[in-house]
Amino acid sequence: MSLGVLVGAADSLVERDTHALFFPHGIGHMVGLGVRDASGYLPGRTRSDRPGLSMLRTDLPLEAGYVMTVEPGIYFIPALLQDPALRERHRDAVRWDRVDALMDFGGIRIEDDVLVTASDPEVLTSAIP
Repeated sequence: MSLGVLVGAADSLVERDTHALFFPHGIGHMVGLGVRDASGYLPGRTRSDRPGLSMLRTDLPLEAGYVMTVEPGIYFIPALLQDPALRERHRDAVRWDRVDALMDFGGIRIEDDVLVTASDPEVLTSAIP
């Protein structure tokens, strides 16, 4: 399904941080004894300052036995999407007429919990409608 909001190749949109206008947080996190207690970065790695990457909770090689959330979403946040500087920066990558028409939508996030295994990952939440 396409909302017709973005214009251009996905790689280019990510490189320009255009995707972060609609998804300003990380894609997921590890699940441990607490919901978010098992995340982290490898020693020597630093958190990115780029929009869409600065909120990543995990920068680790995945190992069998880890449980990760996968949380794609889309948000129409007026503070971001009505910012004149951001509109100018992304003028050729965003169909602002479509964004304005969808501004009242708010947003949605879909979350799955995925067990990393030695072979194929197991989606633990697959039975949830």
